[in-house]
Amino acid sequence: MDEAELKEAYRLFWMVKGHIDCSDETALQSADSYFNRLWRAGSDGAPLYAREEGFEEAYLNKKLSSGQ
Repeated sequence: MDEAELKEAYRLFWMVKGHIDCSDETALQSADSYFNRLWRAGSDGAPLYAREEGFEEAYLNKKLSSGQ
C-alpha cells in the first residue's frame, strides 16, 4: 500500500462518514463500497465536492497525531 492509496481511502471514508476516526485497515476495507456509494450519489446529482470540505486538514491532523 502506498501513501496515495491510503489517503484516497481516507478521503472516501471522510466523504461518506464525515470523520476519519478509524484505522488504516478500516479505511482501506471500506474504500470500494464507499466509492460505489459516492458514484451513485454523484450520478443522482448530489454535489459531492461539498463533502470534501475539511478533509485535508483532518488528514494532516491524523498523520501528525500518529507520528507519520
